[in-house]
Amino acid sequence: MYNIVRGAGCVIVAALILSASIIMAIEMANAIVVARNVESVQTVMTVVAHVTAERVAERSDRVRREEKEKCGPRPEQISERGKAFIRQHEGLQLEQYYDRNGYAIGYGMHTWQGMPVTRTYPNSPTEADVEDEFDTQLMAYAHIVTQSTCAPLTSPMFDALVSVAWNTGRVNTSIVQKVDLGRAVDVRDFLMTATTQSQRNRVLVDRRLREYIMFTGDYDLAMNRQMPAEQLLQHMSYGN
Repeated sequence: MYNIVRGAGCVIVAALILSASIIMAIEMANAIVVARNVESVQTVMTVVAHVTAERVAERSDRVRREEKEKCGPRPEQISERGKAFIRQHEGLQLEQYYDRNGYAIGYGMHTWQGMPVTRTYPNSPTEADVEDEFDTQLMAYAHIVTQSTCAPLTSPMFDALVSVAWNTGRVNTSIVQKVDLGRAVDVRDFLMTATTQSQRNRVLVDRRLREYIMFTGDYDLAMNRQMPAEQLLQHMSYGN
């Protein structure tokens, strides 16, 4: 009798263990299905996000192309002579230096590969490195000009405005308004950004005068460092 009861107890225990195992297996299977469903939802959401981003980018590109087509013809990048003008005024520095805007390097560049220039960054760039970064950053300043104006621009006009943007971070409103209205831009429009702390800065006056001369198409005179700024206006009969 004892053996029968003992055997029945073992069967019951085994049945309970089997039932518990089946329940755990079912719960694990459900968990796996839920996890896979979550992963599937996340995957779908990721795909939707990418597709949406691509469509937004495509629409933005299309809008930019349409706006560009409405604007007058103009260069997309600064010319080699325009680059030479900026190099001449900025001067090449392969080591960091400090100016009123912070640390700079190269041709007055305060950032390097998207990061702020510091006392130790970048580390010993070569002249070739500076030229590569110079070209990269010039694209951003060319973009400032193309986004600021819509009127037709000659290469000298475009180069002069890129130089202004490189030096000041923008093209001043007076120039933009006159260019877009088809009105004559004069030297006074350029000289509006030749001040520091509301005082005329001789270095900036010289640069703005030469940028204006380049704007009119005379690269040679604009880059003639033998002629002081005081003689430039007299030579070109620009007046004051």
